[in-house]
Amino acid sequence: MTITELFRAQLEREVAISRRVLERVPEGRPDWKPHEKSMPLGYLATLVATMPNWVAMMIQQDSLDLNPPGGGAYKPPATDTSRALLAAHDDAVAKAREALRTTTDPHLTSPEGWSGRVRVT
Repeated sequence: MTITELFRAQLEREVAISRRVLERVPEGRPDWKPHEKSMPLGYLATLVATMPNWVAMMIQQDSLDLNPPGGGAYKPPATDTSRALLAAHDDAVAKAREALRTTTDPHLTSPEGWSGRVRVT
């Protein structure tokens, strides 16, 4: 099994689980927290929905700048309804699948690939 096949299989397992969870996120309560120290449910649901974007980002970019010079900082999609949340998830999954389909094992194992450098200012 190649690395890309392994990652694709893992993605498909996670997609099914994540989608079932996202389908159950209640609308109209994005600020709800199970505990005062918890993150709001709306934020966490958006994070889970868009997390597959990270796969594409790590394949297609060498590093991540959360606040690049000149602006253009990442803005999460609006996920104020169940439909929007699931659409964001579907979009992220499609991007991850395409990135994995078009990459190669040599690219994934290249020392010039993803460095894990993250710049936050």
